[in-house]
Amino acid sequence: PIVQGDRLFVSTGYETGCAVLQLSNRGLDVVWENREMHNKMSTCVLVEGHLYGFDESTLKCIDFRTGEERWSQRGLGMGALMAADGKLIVISGEGDLVIADASPHAYHQRARAKVIDGHDCWIVPVLAGGKIYCRSGGGQLVCIDVQRQ
Repeated sequence: PIVQGDRLFVSTGYETGCAVLQLSNRGLDVVWENREMHNKMSTCVLVEGHLYGFDESTLKCIDFRTGEERWSQRGLGMGALMAADGKLIVISGEGDLVIADASPHAYHQRARAKVIDGHDCWIVPVLAGGKIYCRSGGGQLVCIDVQRQ
């Protein structure tokens, strides 16, 4: 789950969907629930009030407050992502590393490169020390230096 204050976001695949729940004196109350996001292999990330994640094989942005879809982008398969410095760092299901803006207004891809040969790239990329680490389900590991010179 993703927690922000007294609210938490949960999502699951297989046509179940997602919800934001709020902790109250009575327990958990449903703020909203819908089928806009079905996280299957990896969870969403929350950036400035918006959730970014894979709805099965479609990358989407939804509003944390309302659950409304802001945009969707096909062509990345069932991948995984993280966020840093206002950007989404995405590994596509087929091993493409994608850098895109974390913006609720539209999907804007800044860079894309094939970094892993194969498929089943469902493991969240890691940014550490100016390097992005990506790993496939089969165990192939790559390290891409993204330090500013």
